[in-house]
Amino acid sequence: MKTLVQRIIHHRVWIMALVAVLLLAGCSSGGSSTETGSGSDSASGDTPAAAAATELKFPLTQTIPTLDPHLSLGGSNATIGLNIYEGLFAFNSKYEPVPNLAESYEVSEDGKDYTFHLRQGVLFHNGKEMKAEDVTASLNRWKDLAPRAKSSFGESTFNVVDDYTVQLKLNEPKNDILAQLSHVLNFAAIMPKEIVDAAGPEGVKEYIGTGPFKFVEWKTDQYVHVSKFDDFKPVDTPADGFSGHKEALVNDVYFTLATDNATRFSSFLAGDFDYIDIGVDNLPQVENDPEISLVKDLSTDFNLVFNKKSPLFSNLKNREAVAAVINAEDILLGITSTPELYRLNPSYMYTENTKWYSEAGSEAYNQNNPDKAKQLLQDAGYNGEVVRLLTTKDTGTFYSATLMLQSQLESIGVKTQIDIYDYATMLTKRADAGAWDIYLGPFIVPSTPSQLLYLNPTYGFADDAKLAELLSKATAAQSDEDIQAANDELQAYEWTYLAAIKIGDVYKYSAIRKNIEGLTTLYGIPNLANTRVSQK
Repeated sequence: MKTLVQRIIHHRVWIMALVAVLLLAGCSSGGSSTETGSGSDSASGDTPAAAAATELKFPLTQTIPTLDPHLSLGGSNATIGLNIYEGLFAFNSKYEPVPNLAESYEVSEDGKDYTFHLRQGVLFHNGKEMKAEDVTASLNRWKDLAPRAKSSFGESTFNVVDDYTVQLKLNEPKNDILAQLSHVLNFAAIMPKEIVDAAGPEGVKEYIGTGPFKFVEWKTDQYVHVSKFDDFKPVDTPADGFSGHKEALVNDVYFTLATDNATRFSSFLAGDFDYIDIGVDNLPQVENDPEISLVKDLSTDFNLVFNKKSPLFSNLKNREAVAAVINAEDILLGITSTPELYRLNPSYMYTENTKWYSEAGSEAYNQNNPDKAKQLLQDAGYNGEVVRLLTTKDTGTFYSATLMLQSQLESIGVKTQIDIYDYATMLTKRADAGAWDIYLGPFIVPSTPSQLLYLNPTYGFADDAKLAELLSKATAAQSDEDIQAANDELQAYEWTYLAAIKIGDVYKYSAIRKNIEGLTTLYGIPNLANTRVSQK
């Protein structure tokens, strides 16, 4: 590990200056550039590109419950959907919403009316031109289905003004509308109206978007195959994060399911994959390979979510007991195996998100106080009931974190059982109030508090009037001063109410073969547009 740390320190200056390692060499083969944390940009060189490969196999670490972008929650779904679909807006590398399928927009002086002007000539994969009727059908469905959007949009609707103009009228001003339209989980993806109209309870029946790749085949538990969309119309601005210019530089991408860490790494060593997330134990096998680049990215945060409808954790005292015993560093070390890959953080936002970062209520964070926890259990009347911990082994981080939590709970006399499911089933169980007590897992960090699922009544069942009031207040604030004050009040109350407990932020290492050029990632999710694969 010493060698790797020295290399990271030695290269920190040029990493930050170039802003992107694996990431975005655009259409050329001239050097790559790296950014740790938030995303990447492309760099072009003058060297002629090597002969390009036409196919890319990309490993997925989670099973795929659905390819409906309005329903999907997991990173694997987002990885696929980002390449098939587009939204009106997309995040750049600073988490700022940038117009994408929207050409421009206006907001009324009172902040209640949004007018979106659409790009013209954008085609769906079925050859139909995207128009306002498709946008309104897609977004009205999305806002009714996506937990992240429901609290912001309420009963407001998107309406057609003309073929290339859409209007949204809100009952009150909101500061998160564009951010909601940019997030890739519960993606506000635009699909043809007829696809939306034909969707059933299980989701859409066809996967048609406007993205650089079009859907070809989904072979369950094996792969999803997409191919280059020849009529894709890119935005004429520089690529940045998930925004700006996109171009399919390979003909076919196979998103290949490879949930077992050891098998996935063996496949990478064998040359089946050119990109892979790797654990610390595997670093010695690749860190000195001149044909492989290592990237350290700020990936997700980890949160413990309570089921507030469970008999045990509807009782605040029991939630407080868990908060008191939590040793965040031990859990994070169990997830990452090294202090190099985590940081303590009491805020539900990254420190880099200066608009929404807050330390209010942080005295309740990382208490590591077993004696206090035992007293709180006694006050709550805990009598040896079993606490059900919901998890999956499809990615090791869920399970390893849960094992660490189990040890801490049992150290204060709490009886536990770990219920393990495949990833898709775990998501189904998580929506069932009778199926679990605590869920511990990674969350792709949102850009606004309204995107925090665990503050929502449908996710962990945080049905609390004051929490809803404070969340609404934070979302309605307009000036920077009002936003900061409302956000501090919200986070301070969340640390009192305990819908969830923040554990910390997690980094990850990725290994990328040097024949991969132009790959972009943002909060750990890759965007394969602009990615070239040269022949080995």
